[in-house]
Amino acid sequence: MNATKRKFNALLQGLGAKPTPQSPVTNGQDNSFSSPINRPSTPNSTLAPDYTSTPSKGMAPAGVPSTPSDPFKRRRVGVLETTPGNEKLGGTTISNVVLKKWTPGGSALSPSKETKTEPPKYCPSDRDELIKRLGTFQELTEWTPKPDKVNEVEWAKRGWVCKGKERVQCTLCHKEVVVKINKGEVDGKEVPVLVGSDIEQALVKRFVELIIDAHQEDCLWRKRGCDDTLLRLSLTIPKPALATLRQRYDELCARQSFLPYLFNLRLPANLDLQAVKSQLTPTFFSDPPPPSTNPSTPNDIALALALTGWQGLTNPRVGAVPNSATCATCLRRLGLWMFKSKEVDEATGQILVPAPMDYLDPVREHRFFCPWRNPAAQHNPGAKTMDNKTAWEVLVQTIQNNAKNDTYLRMQASKNNIRNILHRPTASVPVTPSKGGQAGGDGGSPMLGPDMVNDEDEDTTVRDAKDKERWARLRRVKSLFDTKNGKKLRRTLSRPGTASSRPPTAHSRQASVPPETAGEKN
Repeated sequence: MNATKRKFNALLQGLGAKPTPQSPVTNGQDNSFSSPINRPSTPNSTLAPDYTSTPSKGMAPAGVPSTPSDPFKRRRVGVLETTPGNEKLGGTTISNVVLKKWTPGGSALSPSKETKTEPPKYCPSDRDELIKRLGTFQELTEWTPKPDKVNEVEWAKRGWVCKGKERVQCTLCHKEVVVKINKGEVDGKEVPVLVGSDIEQALVKRFVELIIDAHQEDCLWRKRGCDDTLLRLSLTIPKPALATLRQRYDELCARQSFLPYLFNLRLPANLDLQAVKSQLTPTFFSDPPPPSTNPSTPNDIALALALTGWQGLTNPRVGAVPNSATCATCLRRLGLWMFKSKEVDEATGQILVPAPMDYLDPVREHRFFCPWRNPAAQHNPGAKTMDNKTAWEVLVQTIQNNAKNDTYLRMQASKNNIRNILHRPTASVPVTPSKGGQAGGDGGSPMLGPDMVNDEDEDTTVRDAKDKERWARLRRVKSLFDTKNGKKLRRTLSRPGTASSRPPTAHSRQASVPPETAGEKN
């Protein structure tokens, strides 16, 4: 027993030691095969006893352990055997072992070269990551409905994901919390337990605190969570809203054989499908070109489901699922075959074999926190008025506003075209056109189109009345600048034989008398 321990200790000490140079070959034998560490191995070979040396009884040469006879011990020592081709390196040691990732092509990739990116662990403003966290709570076998203050939305906003039976885990600090309010274990099985209202309220209050306090002290989710309006959909801009509506419509048209009948739907009372279809843009169903799966005429069922937020379900592994629909916000999955009547008389429209479900309410089938159903999740905090509309109502309102704007723009464009046709370049010049021919022309009437009006055909009396009124206005304006002295001056200038530019005065008359005449008077 002691000899075995010494052999094992000597073997362990020789693992990390640098191999010593081999001595020359003696007696025609290669010393490289004298040790089980340096002996090449094959997949079916086992360690054989070493007959090149004769150790003393109960002792083994240092660094060269003998092969144990026990198969269990042989397996433990056999792990240290080298593969063919390592003889030149002097054996395999712990220091030169590197773990590499095996690929089917035969090339090895080191862990540092892997291109796999992990999802962000702290992203309070990322809507897509919030939806992914909410998606972990959709399995009823792992998460049952909770009160509003501790439902899955409140946990997901603080970075928690569902990791098992009523258990949540933080994506950053990896702390876990078991959330059980009205559940208990009986014989190792969970069963509902009736608790008093005061006890339930105390539990809810405690879990509200744990949503924040259960994180580690340095966890960022403890300091700030997601905003309450992060789930809100932007549907007020017509172009992207209509583009996503058309995408959902095309995906549902690809599943038209599984879509329920129109009488299987229970649409909201304030949703007029025909009115909405008439308010869509004229090129909605044709631009971009529809796929081959779309029908020649618009599909009302697909349009109704697309207006309420449903689209085709696509599995990342198997691709498109032809008989199911989903919501991209609440990730609710909808089996279309559950709501379609199995047999219907096409002549009379009578249901022969009903569907498993009575009817399909496309709005009610969304989850409670989905903005297509919940107006509080779609509320705009920057709105001046309190809007109480769900996402589908906002989308319908956007379609109506876009139709009104298009109608107004078309009317304005038609008015501008008429104004450009009837516009006359000389109409703004305040002169009376000469009668009897065109000024500067050959006297003939110009070539006029059928939509233009000839000036000569205009009523002459109307033009004369306009000219008289224009000249009367000019006279009234001119009279504002006339004064009494100005009128007298004009009269003087208008008299024949007047030489001076102003009427004579007494001083001017005295100065004009000759000197001889002035002396005679004196």
